[in-house]
Amino acid sequence: MERRIIGIELLRTDAAYQGTEARELTGKINYCQMIAAASRGNAIKSNRHHIKCVSGIRALGFDHTDTVNSQGENWIRLGMYEDQEVSRKLRQRIDFIPEGTCGVLLQPLEDYAEMPDVIMIVTTPYNIMRITQGYAYRHGQPEHLNIAGNQAICLECTAAPYTADEMNVSTLCIGTRHQAGWKDTEMAVGIPRSKFADTVEGVMATINIMESDAKKEQIEKRMKAAGIEMPEIRYHYNYYLDC
Repeated sequence: MERRIIGIELLRTDAAYQGTEARELTGKINYCQMIAAASRGNAIKSNRHHIKCVSGIRALGFDHTDTVNSQGENWIRLGMYEDQEVSRKLRQRIDFIPEGTCGVLLQPLEDYAEMPDVIMIVTTPYNIMRITQGYAYRHGQPEHLNIAGNQAICLECTAAPYTADEMNVSTLCIGTRHQAGWKDTEMAVGIPRSKFADTVEGVMATINIMESDAKKEQIEKRMKAAGIEMPEIRYHYNYYLDC
């Protein structure tokens, strides 16, 4: 993967926020821009006053107040959906993180001493496929997928996995693609803390049945170099050839 895996920790008290050692922003940027910075190796802490986009403030549980789109009316004004009913249904399905958030810590996953609340991965569709297969190996299909190509980073990849306690996949949205500079070939997934280890184990357990010989060779080489214990690699075998 070209980007670091991102860990997101919700800081629910002012003491937790003040006691967190990370660079605090001095100005306002979008939450998805902070996530992009974390994917490049930066550690950032932010409170609501640093978040430029009001959608991020609502989704992350800083303040749910919504005077312009509580029934999807602003989305209709923008022409995002065909009619008021579609827009209203989409708006009503949104589950924001409960109010009470004081701040967020965003940094590469490996920099945490303990597993953070949500793990986010921005990568290629192939890698998202494998992560989804790893999740499904233990947990099956997520029952509460929230995917509309809107509020991708704050809602689909942070709030949705946190509130539903399930993995959620996002195609990203046009706002974050322009603001945070994601590539056209990237998409994202958010995984709650409780499901991340199972997902990793599922990816490992499905290497032989899912991957090609060429990819198995790359995986085996990298994991040996990293000193990671792994299952025996079985070459000349996978489900789409064997069946």
